[in-house]
Amino acid sequence: MRMRPIAVAALLLGLASAGAQAATIYDSGTDITDGNCIFNTNCGPAFGFYDDYAAQMFTIGSNAVVMSASYGVFNTGANLPTAINWQFLLADGMGGLPGTVVASGSSGTLGTTYIGSNYGYSIDNHFFNMPSVALSAGTYYFAVQAVSPIFSNYLAWGGVTSGAAEYYNGAWYANYQGHASISVALYDVTAVPEPSTYAMLLGGGALLGLAARRRKGV
Repeated sequence: MRMRPIAVAALLLGLASAGAQAATIYDSGTDITDGNCIFNTNCGPAFGFYDDYAAQMFTIGSNAVVMSASYGVFNTGANLPTAINWQFLLADGMGGLPGTVVASGSSGTLGTTYIGSNYGYSIDNHFFNMPSVALSAGTYYFAVQAVSPIFSNYLAWGGVTSGAAEYYNGAWYANYQGHASISVALYDVTAVPEPSTYAMLLGGGALLGLAARRRKGV
């Protein structure tokens, strides 16, 4: 259920560079030392955690529209999660835990950013699109549940020191499998529809912008 410790701090830079800076609404970062598979639909029930979601709290200071997201995961390199179930919830539950659901859905994984490998695990960022989700300024939770054919897909810990929550067996609890945060990010642009890096999406957008400016100048 729990992965062995993995010391690969140098890979954090690779994960950070893969995300769009201007397009990033929220990014909890990644602490690549451990992970847990309970959030996936194969692993969770085997350990008595039914309908398990892992969530991360985030606050935005102004209105935003979320169009895509990613989550950090350790995996065996085969049988990756085929889809992700997701939810946005207000932080209005008891004790500031997730409460009112403001948007939810299921999205297929579009592509992954390969970060590296250690102890036989591939370390990847998994991207997926969603219908545009408009959020007003405030505090929310973003929850994920991987649709996975195998146990060996481990949600990475986040780089921040608080904000995790977990839903299982009909209730929300603080932290995710005893850890303070999980690795997720939210973006206001659409992710590319094939395996690639998020940086490639940014590069393509920059080139389109440059071409448009040139056409205006002619």
